[in-house]
Amino acid sequence: MPQKRCGLGFDCASMMLQPGLDSGDCENYATCGSATRLTPEEEFELIRWRSVQAQERQEQWERQRETIRVNRHACALMMLMSRGCPQTPESLGVVELLARIAPLIEQVRSQLAHFEGQYIAPEKCEAHTYNVKRPRGVYEYNKLTAAEAIFDPSEKTEKVRVVHLSNDDDPRNLEARLGIERRNALTQAKTQINVAHQALTQALELLESSSIINNQQARTTVSAPPSNSETP
Repeated sequence: MPQKRCGLGFDCASMMLQPGLDSGDCENYATCGSATRLTPEEEFELIRWRSVQAQERQEQWERQRETIRVNRHACALMMLMSRGCPQTPESLGVVELLARIAPLIEQVRSQLAHFEGQYIAPEKCEAHTYNVKRPRGVYEYNKLTAAEAIFDPSEKTEKVRVVHLSNDDDPRNLEARLGIERRNALTQAKTQINVAHQALTQALELLESSSIINNQQARTTVSAPPSNSETP
């Protein structure tokens, strides 16, 4: 004789709190079999047993019989939550990863504060070395050069493209070149932050996608108060 199986795929022994219970002997066997012919939205009644804490003896547990109204969507969710090794954002590591990101954001903010009061060179601006011929020889100097006239002049009234930085060990040259390094670090950091922003935006869109959100109707149905309960 073929083994009888639950039409909705439940673990009958677990649902009825009877270890070793055969599906054919389950109180819901006939109902589950006929429910497969219903539409996913049509409701029907199932019986389940739960282990609840005794009201008078808090350290003990007792079995309670419930009658619940469900549909096939709700049953599918109940079955998978019971047998499908359900995972959570925590078990999949999403929450932990998010917790690791939050402190990094604060650390980035803290590092940005170190740039306050420091010279940061504009974009498309570089330091160059150039030679000047003098009667006593050739001298090497440095200058800060921009693609357009953006610098305030030392003598003229119009903006200028070049700021002279004197020789290699002059503080003007050293600070200007450090300013370029600071700018490069910030622009590269901005690129990586933008990548992270786009990734988080995409993650949010994935989580908000209606195609992967849990069936709220099924959850509401299965979590609704039982229509009838008995305590033997």
